[in-house]
Amino acid sequence: MFVTDALRGKVEAYLATMERCAAWLAEAARTLQEEGETLASDVTLRLAAERALHVAIESALDAANTVIDALVMREPGGYADMIRVLAEEGVVSRSFSQAFAAALSFRSRLVRDYLQLTAEEVADAVRQLQHLFPEFAASLRRYLQIQPSSTAPPPR
Repeated sequence: MFVTDALRGKVEAYLATMERCAAWLAEAARTLQEEGETLASDVTLRLAAERALHVAIESALDAANTVIDALVMREPGGYADMIRVLAEEGVVSRSFSQAFAAALSFRSRLVRDYLQLTAEEVADAVRQLQHLFPEFAASLRRYLQIQPSSTAPPPR
């Protein structure tokens, strides 16, 4: 299949959403670091962090699935396999594929084990995962030759 403008537009919409969440996560990571804020003491910040992480991960998976389907790549067997397929096709690096496994593991905790998820685990995920999303967006844009949209705020 061919990379079309429609495909680029759809993927860019997912990436822009992911980047809005990533920008918020980067700011939250700075707040946690610089101000000593804890998610245990600020329930609103914790809930926002959980939502931003979830939407960023889902947006990445939706973008990956869209590319895999449109370009008729190997059918993935699950979420982790989606990112492996992109690595096999040269869209992302193998090291990125391995690093993104942590995001997928956290996603599982968010949607299945949310009752056991602690504020500290959410804070750790904010600090450890927020850097993955800009790298993923850059890789997909490079592969599909997409110019970044102006809807995502620039990182501060």
